[in-house]
Amino acid sequence: MDGTSHRRYLTRLVAAVAVVAASLGLIAPPAYAQAGPKVAVMTRNLYLGGDLTPSIAAPTLPAFLATNAALLSHVDMVNFPARAALIAKEIRERDPDLVGLQEVALWRTGPIGDPAPATQVRYDYLALLMAELAVSGHPYDVAVVREEADLEAPAGAPHNLDVRLTMRDVVLVRHGGRITVTGTSSGNYVNNLPFPLPAVGDTVTSTRGWTAVDAVLGSRSFRFVNTHLEAFHPGVRLLQAQELLRGPLNVSGRLILVGDLNTGPELPVPDNRLAYFALVAGKMVDTWPILHPGDPGYTSGLGDDLTQPADDVEHRIDMVMLRGAVVPVASEVFGTQRRTPDGRWASDHLGHQAVLALP
Repeated sequence: MDGTSHRRYLTRLVAAVAVVAASLGLIAPPAYAQAGPKVAVMTRNLYLGGDLTPSIAAPTLPAFLATNAALLSHVDMVNFPARAALIAKEIRERDPDLVGLQEVALWRTGPIGDPAPATQVRYDYLALLMAELAVSGHPYDVAVVREEADLEAPAGAPHNLDVRLTMRDVVLVRHGGRITVTGTSSGNYVNNLPFPLPAVGDTVTSTRGWTAVDAVLGSRSFRFVNTHLEAFHPGVRLLQAQELLRGPLNVSGRLILVGDLNTGPELPVPDNRLAYFALVAGKMVDTWPILHPGDPGYTSGLGDDLTQPADDVEHRIDMVMLRGAVVPVASEVFGTQRRTPDGRWASDHLGHQAVLALP
């Protein structure tokens, strides 16, 4: 199939699945369906702290060292300890039962050129956020953590260190809350995006995955799944969505999916809608258009420096979806209510919380 034919095929696929999307869950539920206990769920991308693209694209070793050093300096500048305090306040104010977190970065350093993995912790986003939640008197428990991409590279002046980034997705459960966790699971996708590194003649892989909790609220059981789909390749993202449907979403009963899906029904590039429509074709219902018809509900992005105007968000990719006997009752997008002392947002994404009835 040539490029033009492939494009026509994808366009027809988008149009066909859009019809399916229109028929699944875009009609408000009847009022009686909201009876039953209600669970509040949140999705929050923490923002790893910088853009990896310049490092990936660096053409020479000196450029690679310089871009890696600039990345680490940027991570320092956007100051996750201060941002963690903001995110803890968001969680405390909204009191979710379950939180799905993405880009829960672990930054570590070691001697430059040392072949052993770097182990000196510079920023552990999970530990920092959990400490802020505990200090606030509103503790959460870590239900499940999944390690994903684990990347290490040398950084030049002024750092002159090996720098290691480990990406994680995490599910939190409110400590002493109404939710009883009966099981946890997690996994990495088989389909992941490889990135060549021209500067060193090597290839790294953007490994991604999912985390899940099986839970009970009152007499109602449900599964809660959290994921972060591939950002840079629509084909890989589509394959990951299909893996989700065959894997953790392949259950009967009540099902809730949250995450930074990097896909949506109105993204300007049609290929970037495909993973969304695959999930909808798999009978996953998007809660936002049910509760906020006509509202774009943008959640991304506020720029690498986290200083762009609040209304610069232009994509809806952080979502709460459901299937089975789960009814959306209320939801909000949040994250521009406060800044750090040096004027930065908590993340380049906004958060999204939904209240769901389990009739």
